[in-house]
Amino acid sequence: MPLPPLNGLRAFEAAARTGSYVAAGRELNVSPSAVSRLVRLLEERLGVRLFRRLPNALALSERGAAYLAEVTAAFARIGEATQRLTAGPRRALVVGAGPTLAMRWLIPRLTAFHAAEPEIDVRLSTAIAGAEPMRPDWDAAIRLGDGAWPGFPAHFLFTADLFPVCAPDLAAGLKTMDDLKRVPILQAASAAGDWRLWTQAAGVELDLGRAVQFDYPAFALQAALDGLGVAIARGPFVADDLAAGRLVRPFALSVPNGRGWYLIHRPEAADDAALAAFRTWVTEAARLKS
Repeated sequence: MPLPPLNGLRAFEAAARTGSYVAAGRELNVSPSAVSRLVRLLEERLGVRLFRRLPNALALSERGAAYLAEVTAAFARIGEATQRLTAGPRRALVVGAGPTLAMRWLIPRLTAFHAAEPEIDVRLSTAIAGAEPMRPDWDAAIRLGDGAWPGFPAHFLFTADLFPVCAPDLAAGLKTMDDLKRVPILQAASAAGDWRLWTQAAGVELDLGRAVQFDYPAFALQAALDGLGVAIARGPFVADDLAAGRLVRPFALSVPNGRGWYLIHRPEAADDAALAAFRTWVTEAARLKS
């Protein structure tokens, strides 16, 4: 299939990221109506509805959310390739990270690192499989655990506290924890125990067997953003959405799951200048959490 129009892809990505045609138009230096038209033409070209039009907001469709992840990654690769082409030789640093952490926390902050360290090219790998903490082609990794990976120094970043999140309109109807029994529960198969930990601490019984299932937390959180139900969140994954008001916490209870995220690396790389710069930056970014 021929590639879709680049202007349409840029309009779609900006509208999805900012949540409105107005903000996207301001970023792209065009009118909101131009952004809307470009997105509509892209949808017609693809034969897929990327957005669900709500009265006062834009919400990604399920297929649109999946497409956005790929488009964002493609734009990031194009940007990095262009920077490498124009900036000359750079030190490549390969960092492994889980797909949800990479998409919802690390990638949105990498622009700041590249601005501070233009000679260091961070390349993300999300192909984490099995119990191996580090792949041979990685320089470092951000892993979730208890901080004990024999043979690898571990630098604490932040905790993995759990709490429910949902869209503001849905939260308005959640007055007590028992109200959770009346709304769809969104659950990620790769983090199936998170809801159970929180409900046990909250003293509420939910039929999690009837929860709407997704492969990864990123998809469940996108569904929550779209108003489809209530998801259980690990704090760093939703810091930006909470700050912007796109998601809210209907209940104050936050439950630690006994683990945290750590930056790990091989002992012999401890004095590597590029790794040291990334370690300093990511530790500070984790301290800020936004």
